[in-house]
Amino acid sequence: MRVMIFSDTYPPQVNGVATCVETLARSLARDGHTVMVCTAGGHRSRAGGDEPFAVVRLRAVPLPLYSDFTLASPVGITLMRLVARFRPDVIHCHTPFSIGWQGARAAKLHGIPLIGTHHTLFGEYVDAYSRFGHQVNQRISALIRRYVATFYNQCDLISCASHYLVRDVIAGGLHRPAIIVPNPVDTGRFHPIARSKNRSKRSAVKMLYFGRLAAEKNLPHLLDLTEPVLRRNPNAVFNIAGDGPMMGHLKAQAQGMGLDGRIRFLGWMRGDALAKQVAGSDICVSASLTENQPMALLESLACGVPVVALAAAGVPEIIEDGYNGFLASPDDTTGVFARSLERLVREPKLRLEMSASAYESAQAYSHEACLRATLCSYEQTMELAGEARSQRRGLRLPNPRVLARHIPRLRW
Repeated sequence: MRVMIFSDTYPPQVNGVATCVETLARSLARDGHTVMVCTAGGHRSRAGGDEPFAVVRLRAVPLPLYSDFTLASPVGITLMRLVARFRPDVIHCHTPFSIGWQGARAAKLHGIPLIGTHHTLFGEYVDAYSRFGHQVNQRISALIRRYVATFYNQCDLISCASHYLVRDVIAGGLHRPAIIVPNPVDTGRFHPIARSKNRSKRSAVKMLYFGRLAAEKNLPHLLDLTEPVLRRNPNAVFNIAGDGPMMGHLKAQAQGMGLDGRIRFLGWMRGDALAKQVAGSDICVSASLTENQPMALLESLACGVPVVALAAAGVPEIIEDGYNGFLASPDDTTGVFARSLERLVREPKLRLEMSASAYESAQAYSHEACLRATLCSYEQTMELAGEARSQRRGLRLPNPRVLARHIPRLRW
């Protein structure tokens, strides 16, 4: 199969969507499919380097409030020509913005089946970045949801990684068929390291957050949630791997708590270095309220690392409370998050049990399992596109003169 993937974000950018798109493209190529990725930023690279497929990068500009995210022009002839030359069997859009619109227009122009994968709760980001009041933010969120639904209504089929996100885009006005396709995890890279019997008896218990240090991740609250555990357990340390606009604020907050030595900022980590850091940790923590199916939590589970998180958005669909981690209510004021985290810090046996459960639950998100689901979604997309073409060809407009004889004359 020939697959053309359109995404506004792709490595070396570091975020969940970029990781997901790269893992999918590599899985398709390994399975013998011909792949081309079209993305924003930089220049065209050819297959044969680090990637076994072509990656086309269009010039782009960063968003004012989200500088790590870039947008290319929503119109252009470069990708149109590439689509005509590449002749894909299916176009797969991973963004409702600039590059996505180019993919949608190319699919319509050339009659190519189009599937769109929706990744992000954009409407939930408004509260994190907007300085307007709550009522205005709600209206902005509604407009964003309507815009997102408008884009995905151009597609033959829509896939999302969580039921929560499907309900969100339907609420915005989606009327095209939608299915669940999980995000793929590179289990060849993220897996448990060999654990010796005395690993659980070591002095330091490592808690880890990794990802962008940005407002939508609710990180100041995460530091507040972990603070009592760090104070009561001198053997616990909190490692933060990542970078972003909130780095300075978080460092100042940790210093103000008097915990700057116990909260360690490791900076950006990618590839094998990140996988080693995750697998060498004991507990993954998150306080985000805007996650669909976060790659960081999936990669933690794949490494056998249990998760403590807030039960918000799509997180409860992958973290089962008491099995592969613990969940706390997003508005909890009784300290459930801290108590659950402290149980894992203080009980090595519980950590080992949950570690096994975490690894087992991650197998449903292996790149092999997700590739099978994706290929099935491509087949569905082509079937739906074929049915739509047949229906259009089946329409026969009657002769206007014949039609006029059957329409009664209006009297004014």
